[in-house]
Amino acid sequence: MNPRANLSPSVNFYRIATACCALYVVAQVIQEVAFRNGINDAAAGEAGILQRLLPLDQFRLAVILISFFPILVAFTAVALRRIRSSPAASLLGFTFSFEFVTSEVSTRSIDLFLVSRKWAVEYHSAASPAVQQMIAGRVQLWADSVGAFYFVLLAGHLLASACFAIATWDGDRWNRIVAVAFIANAIRLAGRIAEGYLGQSWLDAVNNVVYFPAVILIFSTLTAWLWKQTQIVQKTEAR
Repeated sequence: MNPRANLSPSVNFYRIATACCALYVVAQVIQEVAFRNGINDAAAGEAGILQRLLPLDQFRLAVILISFFPILVAFTAVALRRIRSSPAASLLGFTFSFEFVTSEVSTRSIDLFLVSRKWAVEYHSAASPAVQQMIAGRVQLWADSVGAFYFVLLAGHLLASACFAIATWDGDRWNRIVAVAFIANAIRLAGRIAEGYLGQSWLDAVNNVVYFPAVILIFSTLTAWLWKQTQIVQKTEAR
């Protein structure tokens, strides 16, 4: 028996990783349904604050927040699966994806539990316009801060995608397919960075239209690839 084989993740781990990636896709679908049923992610001012009180918006925010925990499992599975053939790219891919996920979780936790469930409630129940104006100023400062911080988040995700594309690209057809998906994700993220931080505002409409179908296609492809790895590992363990 090869002693190094015992260090490899089991088939059950890849099954869990497949389910985790699928959960992220489901979360994105739930968010899109919320957007199509009255939730406006671009809402600002009083409308944006009061929208935060809606159960549908809080449910959306909670689902998206939770979805970043399982997607890290999926990224870990990619890194572990390719670490022997592409150790540097796999390790860097995991490092950048960890930075991306922790940034998302931190930002979205504050956004949900402080801004939506505390400040928005205080704004709605404020006894005077002066108090409302003060709270609205906090919310706007938070929105501006998130806008600036998102560069780090997007850059981490872009670099993770680029590294995983390198790690998965080889002669195997399935590996090339998922590598192309990672490349597509890196291009999508480069478009968002160019729009938000390099002055290419004309990309705003394109990014808004592309976001949902691109994310669903990319992460559905990753889900399918992880399921394929499950089958490969299962056959290996059966020998």
